[in-house]
Amino acid sequence: MLEKFVDTLSVPQRIVFTFILAILGGATLLSTPWASASGEATSFLDCLFTATSAVCVTGQVTLNTAEHWNLFGQVVIITLIELGGLGFMAILTMAYVATGRKFGLKQQKVIQESLNLDSISQAKPMIMYLVKFALSVQAFGMLLLSFVMIPEYGLGRGLWFSFFHAISAFCNAGFDLFGDSLLSYTDQPFVLLVIAGLIFSGGLGFVVWRDVLEYHRTKKLLFHTKIVLTATSVVLLTSFVLFALMEERHGSFAGLSIGDRLANYLFMAVTPRTAGYANVNYSQVSMGSIYLTIVLMFVGGASGSTAGGIKVNTLAVLALYLIREFQGRTVHVFNRSVTDRALEKAAYIFIAGVILVFIATMALSVSEVIPHDFGLEYILMEVVSCFGTVGLTMGLTPYLTAFGKFILIVLMLMGRVGLLTFFWSFGNHTKTQKIKYLNGQVMIG
Repeated sequence: MLEKFVDTLSVPQRIVFTFILAILGGATLLSTPWASASGEATSFLDCLFTATSAVCVTGQVTLNTAEHWNLFGQVVIITLIELGGLGFMAILTMAYVATGRKFGLKQQKVIQESLNLDSISQAKPMIMYLVKFALSVQAFGMLLLSFVMIPEYGLGRGLWFSFFHAISAFCNAGFDLFGDSLLSYTDQPFVLLVIAGLIFSGGLGFVVWRDVLEYHRTKKLLFHTKIVLTATSVVLLTSFVLFALMEERHGSFAGLSIGDRLANYLFMAVTPRTAGYANVNYSQVSMGSIYLTIVLMFVGGASGSTAGGIKVNTLAVLALYLIREFQGRTVHVFNRSVTDRALEKAAYIFIAGVILVFIATMALSVSEVIPHDFGLEYILMEVVSCFGTVGLTMGLTPYLTAFGKFILIVLMLMGRVGLLTFFWSFGNHTKTQKIKYLNGQVMIG
């Protein structure tokens, strides 16, 4: 019955349905008494919020992960994170390979859509590469973290902490078992840099990584790779310098050495790429840093990665369009032109993202209570964090109303599956429009 229903769905509908199914399954497991540290059943709405945050690799939590969930609950959460981060089609592909089954055309289309691939022929090899690369990086990250976690927590707990945070960081999820994110590690640059490296690896995109790692053989890079690497470098370097300037003046890390402070500024530039690990209390940083963090969360990482946001390549395409339009020239870079279709998709994603953030912020401004010492940034940070699947907060999450939780659950889902995929799941985009209308004139600007 379920298989027949799935066969009737379009590719975008299949992707959205798979995520919803996983969220509901995860929420059901978390709602049982066996998942909580107290041995009591947890509110289903909080479980739904937690499962959505895990599957959508956000890290926003209404319940403290370290304190509320027992080992079983934590295993459920990290499993959901891995499924959401690598993608359900990656897991399905591995199952098909293990059983010797072949891919159908529609299954390959789902993989192509979920990873933003240009060609359907790339689907199976890209999935195989994705899984091998992800597991290798996570294993290496776990090994590095274990050098700190095992001496601090003992062998068993140290290995579990290393395993959990390596996956959570690579998948850009931001869930932690420390209870205070990474606030207790601001004076340990090794931990910050390892986590930052995992975040960066997951947020760069699997197509880009394969292209870079095979450069020694191919001696060339894809146009997409060049765009992502250039835009990422500019965004990362600029944000690092700005955070350093603003927080040096504000004194957020005044008690640390210059080396430790630089590591923390770099981490502040990396974590809004949709990771959500916090090395500072964002209610106590400068207003400029809050604003910059919100902008970085909205942008996010690269397409085809574990990151959310509108994507850094979308920002690059829009920036190129604005520059070239100002100069009166076509949009081109690296001796290649950007297609009109790419420009249309970039504009759609950006405009839809701005509208969604505006509507959600307005809704939460009505439903939630803003403390006297805060302004609209208290809510805007929460909204953009969920839309970009980041997980950073200024303290609102534990105090959300039921309405606020529902709004953010929807935002996290939309941010993870992608705005185009989410909205296309409500319509049929395979049919061509037979009726054409005359052009109308409208004044712009």
